[in-house]
Amino acid sequence: MRVMRKQIFVCATPGEGRCGAKGGGELLERFREEVERRGFSPQTVLRNACTRRHDEGPVVFVFPDDVWYTRVRLEDAPEIVERHLLRERVEAR
Repeated sequence: MRVMRKQIFVCATPGEGRCGAKGGGELLERFREEVERRGFSPQTVLRNACTRRHDEGPVVFVFPDDVWYTRVRLEDAPEIVERHLLRERVEAR
């Protein structure tokens, strides 16, 4: 049985009123730093294409969990990483 690798997608699309203008780029880097700090590959976090949810940005999507986060702040990154990556690692033992 093949285990599907989880990934975190962060919208960082530049432009007025879009996720990038609302801190999406910094958020992308914060997530990458957080996953690396916890022993995961930085490729666990990818830049997402525009979600067209500009009023809810920055937007973060976790695959394959199908969980969306809106208005994500830098300080939210550790909790999201723990919720989707670390808890599963502990439960899988």
